[in-house]
Order: sequence, then structure tokens, then C-alpha cells
Amino acid sequence: MNPLHPVASAFLAALLACTPLAAAAESNLEFDSGTQGWQTVLDGVMGGLSTGRIEAGNGGTMKFSGELSLENNGGFSQVRTSVPEGLFAGARGLVLRVKGDGRTYQCDLRSSQLRLMAGAYQRTFPTVAGEWTEVELPLREFVANSFGRRVRNAPELDPATIESVGITLADKKEGPFMIEVDWIRPAGQASADRASSGSLASVATKADLTTLLALVKAAGLELPSGTKVTVFAPTNEAFAKLPKEQVEFLTSAKGKATLQAILKHHVVGQAVGSSSVLDRRRLTALNGQSLEVDPTALTIDGARLVATDVAFDGGLVHVIDTVMMPELRSIEEIVAQDARFETLRAAIRAADLGSALGAQNPGPWTLLAPSNEAFGTIPAETLKALLANRPALTAVLGAHVLPTMIRREEMLAQGSARTLPGNGSVRFALESGVITVEGAKILVADIEASNGIIHVIDRVLPAPTATAVGATAAMPERARRAAAILELAIERGVPRFNAGDEASCAALYELAITSVVLLGADSLDEGAAAELANALKQGSSHEDAAERAWTYRRAMDRALGRMAELVKTVE
Repeated sequence: MNPLHPVASAFLAALLACTPLAAAAESNLEFDSGTQGWQTVLDGVMGGLSTGRIEAGNGGTMKFSGELSLENNGGFSQVRTSVPEGLFAGARGLVLRVKGDGRTYQCDLRSSQLRLMAGAYQRTFPTVAGEWTEVELPLREFVANSFGRRVRNAPELDPATIESVGITLADKKEGPFMIEVDWIRPAGQASADRASSGSLASVATKADLTTLLALVKAAGLELPSGTKVTVFAPTNEAFAKLPKEQVEFLTSAKGKATLQAILKHHVVGQAVGSSSVLDRRRLTALNGQSLEVDPTALTIDGARLVATDVAFDGGLVHVIDTVMMPELRSIEEIVAQDARFETLRAAIRAADLGSALGAQNPGPWTLLAPSNEAFGTIPAETLKALLANRPALTAVLGAHVLPTMIRREEMLAQGSARTLPGNGSVRFALESGVITVEGAKILVADIEASNGIIHVIDRVLPAPTATAVGATAAMPERARRAAAILELAIERGVPRFNAGDEASCAALYELAITSVVLLGADSLDEGAAAELANALKQGSSHEDAAERAWTYRRAMDRALGRMAELVKTVE
């Protein structure tokens, strides 16, 4: 994880020192906010050659991996963190939720009552390769060891004196290792007394975020299940800044959908700690729109961070001083109100496509919007004839609408995308430092709407040619279905990958490949079918979600390339 911006780091430290919620993040044993506070300790201090590294896993975990070496009298690799003394007071033990590699690890607890050189109170625990397990470690079973030897007459570990928690591999077996930790918690009565998390309602009440809580209830908003989220929670004072009539509308039956849209603009679909937030340029909210991050000003979409990293059962809460307002207009409404799109607006009206891009259709869509000047390059008589020919106009406009949302930063990674009619596609490229779509330059990018995104382009794109459409139609039915499945998976997967949700992207790709393989031999040639089947096998062997996603993506791209060759053959 990259460090905070220097100015942001200093300001945030001062800010949190004076906020009542700052104490919520005094120790990091849940990893919802990343892996800060943890460090590796290797046998290199004794001349050994073992390695160890820490990285944040998907969904708020810590991954500890490396390679154990027995050379030069080495043989251990450790990760540990300091904790406030008294954190475990009253606990009878520790509970860890871990996914290991089948090797035996040990938990190390350092205590202020017995500070040891190269040692700690230790207790080993097994892991099951590739499976999540909960391991309970009674404190009475921890033994004080120093330099690998038991310390005689050591006092029984007092949980109130624990000042450091660590996980060590020292099983005298050379080779790579990897253990993933979801959380570490006290076992016993202290667990319930000291848990930092709770329901969102409980956290909101304690943090005096009662207006937010009331609006969440009024909107009937439910957070995504099965994943942890980040909530940017406006204070009561932030909501008090809104005009009275606006609040009355939002809390009415007519304003419920608008209220839901505003609240979704305050939720990110993954747990992102404050340091990770300030290390990014933008985040994507649940409504699909971007939240711009300014690490110097400590703002999210213009709202200043008041307190950070407040944990609850479903993820993290960061408190902000302003209600962040999303774009509530649909693509149709933005086009209707923007002077740059007068000719496009007339074309959409003539083709009767307004409803497809209106508020009643949530999409998400991407509109490649030719400016007035772009339409101006078409001879006047030709443009007049086009506007009078509804089927031809519909085909042309369909080439400008993508049934997914693609931001400019995602275009080159994605490469291409299907257009609205489903029988054509557009390709993205970088030409002279400018991103283009089918040769048209992107003049203005990422104009957000409630149901998608708009990019202004400098020329009108042609409709799919009859030859290309005919070639696609001549493909076997199952081959066309296979191509559509893979293309749609890439369109949906790339935004997820770019947003940091590699696991979801990999799962989507895996499902798509499995579906195509199940279509049978007549959907692909033997080479493509074998390649996709091999990708499924290779992907399942990767622990890292990003590696899985890329393994699947490369195979999908090659399979689609073979299908393109088939189209050329038909032509």
C-alpha cells in the first residue's frame, strides 16, 4: 500500500487527534482498512534468507506470503503488529479466521509482563490448504519461548498485558508459503464487550449520524450482501444544510427513488480504508458514478473527511461534512439540455430513441455523442435525408450506444465494445496521444448521468455494414451465442477489474468461459475450445484473483480472435 500524501498525512493526523471517533482505529486486527500497522520480521536479522511480504486481500483481509529458507541457520518468517495494552483484558483466548496452505503456523503474543529477546508467548495452529477455518487458541496453552527454547518459570500470560500480536512460520520446511487472515478477535466475554464493529444502525447512533440512519430507513435502502462496503456518512449538520423543501421531497413517497440514488452515491462496494481512499484519484459509488478524491484537501466529491475508519459489521464508515449530490438527470435529459447536442437531440427524437436513454431505463448505457460540429461535417442534403429515413437513422444512432458503461480510462484496456443493435461493435485506440473510437476523437469524456455516461466525439460513426451483419448471421447459431457471451463478460468485467474488484471480474470470466464450453463443439473450433478449457484449469490454480482474471481474459481474447477469422472466411 502506498503511503499517504505528505500533506494529507500530517493534516489527517491532526484532524483525527481532535475527533471523538479517532479511537475506533487504534488497532488493526480486522483489516477492513487495509494492512497498515503490520510489519514483517525475517530471519535476516540472524543471517537467514527467508522472505515475507504483506498485501491486502479482497474483501478486507491480510495476505502474508514468502519463502522459507533454512540456509545460514535461518528458518522463520513473521508478520506482527502492536496493540494497545489492555485490548484483550478478560479474554480467555484468541480466535483467528485464516486460509492457509496446509502448513503449521504459530501465533506469537508479546507481553509487558515478560519481555523476551527473540521470543514471545507462542502457540502453534494448523491450516487447511485453500480453506477458510476458524482457529481458537486458549491463552492458557501459550508457552513462553526465547530463541526456540521454553522459558522456565515464566508467569502465565495475562491477557491484559498483551502488547503485540504476530503470526510466524517456523516449521523447518523450506519452500513457498501463504496464509490469509480475515480477522483476529478475543475469545470469551471480552469479545462482546470490546468488539469495534456492530450494525450500521448501532454505529450511526453512537456517532450521532441519526439523520442518515433515518433517511436510510425511509428509503428502504439495503446494503449489498456477501461483501463489505464503505459508507461516506454525512453528519446531522450536513443534512441540516439542505433546503427544507428538498428534505420534504426526499422523505415523501414521490422522492423515494431520488433519495435512494443520493444514498447509493455515498456507498462504495468494497471496504476501503482512509489511507487507500486518499491514495486514489476516484472511487466508484453503488450508483455507478465517480467520487472524486482530493488527498491534499482531504475531500471526497467536495465533502471534507471529519472522521475515518469506523468499523461496523458490513465494512467501514468515513464521516463527511457535506451531502454529496449525484447527477440525477438521465442521458436523455442531459442531451435535451446541452446546447452542444442540438442536432443529436433532433436525431434521437426523429428515431424515437429517447425513451431508451430516459430515466425509465436504468441502463447503464454509454452514449458516444457527436457534437453539433460533428454533424456539421455531413453534407446538408445527406443529413436531411438521414433524419427522414427512420430505419437508417436508427441504425446510425445505434452505433453510438453501448449497452454498458465504459469510462475513458477503461477504453484501451477493454479494446472494443458491442453497440446497441447487438450486431456491431466499436474499437478503441490511442492515436497521437488521443483516445479514439472507430477513428473519432474523444473530445470530452465521462459526462455522468443517472443511467450511464456520455463521451463527446468529433464525428458521426457509420452504422454496421451489411457485409459485417451478414457475416455474423452466417455464423452457426451457437458460435454467435458464444461470441456474445464472451463479449458481454468482457464488457461487464473490465469496469469491475479497474475498480479493484478483481475477484468479481475473475468469477464473471470463469462463468462465461464455462458457459461457452458447455455449448459444445459446434460453438468453437477445437483449438479455441481446448484453449478455454485449459484456461479454466490454469485459472483455478491461481490464488491471486488478478492472475485468474488475466488468465481467463487472454484466453477469451484469443477465442474471439478465432471467431473473427471465421467472419472473414464467411465474407
